[in-house]
Amino acid sequence: MKPTITVLTTIYNGSLYLEKAIESILNQTFSDFDFLIIDDASTDNSVEIIKSYNDHRIVFIQNSKNIGQVASLNKGLKIAKGKYIARFDQDDVCLPKRLEEQYDFLASHQRISIISSWEYVIDSEGNKIREAKRCLDNYGAFLGYTLLGLCPVWHPSVMFVKDDILKLNCYDISYGLSADYELWSRIAIKRLGGSVVEKFHLLQREHNQRQSILRNDDQAFSSLRAHKNAINFFIGDQNIDDILTVLTVRSEAIYFSKSNIIDISKNLYNFLDKVNTMQKLTISEFATMRKTIHHRIGYGFMLAPLIILLPNTLFKVIFYLASPMYIISLRKAFIGIRSFIGKL
Repeated sequence: MKPTITVLTTIYNGSLYLEKAIESILNQTFSDFDFLIIDDASTDNSVEIIKSYNDHRIVFIQNSKNIGQVASLNKGLKIAKGKYIARFDQDDVCLPKRLEEQYDFLASHQRISIISSWEYVIDSEGNKIREAKRCLDNYGAFLGYTLLGLCPVWHPSVMFVKDDILKLNCYDISYGLSADYELWSRIAIKRLGGSVVEKFHLLQREHNQRQSILRNDDQAFSSLRAHKNAINFFIGDQNIDDILTVLTVRSEAIYFSKSNIIDISKNLYNFLDKVNTMQKLTISEFATMRKTIHHRIGYGFMLAPLIILLPNTLFKVIFYLASPMYIISLRKAFIGIRSFIGKL
């Protein structure tokens, strides 16, 4: 009999935290699952640890050679028997009710294809250092985060409908560490629903050996490439540099003169109107998409056409007050403070 959920984990030299990770899955309150573990040719004692567990729910596969996490995930998706796939990383910890409460959510929201949950970020010793919380009111919010180049759902705690992902041909290996965002962007473009279960279900471990830290530059490059593809879907072959710069809040890459701000404002809102038309958004979804984007970039570009007759200096003061994250020094200070708080 097929399980309702397949928990999919890929392993590569994960022995340091592997026992806690495995046990957090085996101790779930939800019982109708199997635990598919794919070892990607580890050179440490990860395989020995996995084989030490005598539990019928564990399905263990060992790659003959290292093929990488994304290829291993795609391999697992094609093997998995569950209707739903719960992703789980080798160094994280699932809280006991994760599978139960995520399943209940998906089962009662038939139009939702993918969800994640709130997460506690922990350090290498297991101490909580911060919380990761987000709300997605509707498809408009899911799409809004995608257009901003941000992951609307967090990969460490995602659960999704397997068949919906298989129809999209799974993860794209060429995007490496950004394959999750690239897949989420295709989900958004296909107008499949996404949401966040507003409960803490995961302890995401942050340590210096995480691939996202070791290969940060590679991830940034591939993420930007995926973001460009998502924007291009709605614009086609038009120049997207200004819109991309605005949505990623990179003011250092553009000169914001008064005329420049007015031009970008026109292009930006024409773009959003085109997204609205192409995705056939409801009034509520369109409002939520704009709200999500404005929360990130501010309201300066929306106000610009209304204050165009003001003197240049006053115009720019109002613009930057309405969109403070385009002030480079302020943004750097904000990032620094957030990093400092995280380390505490």
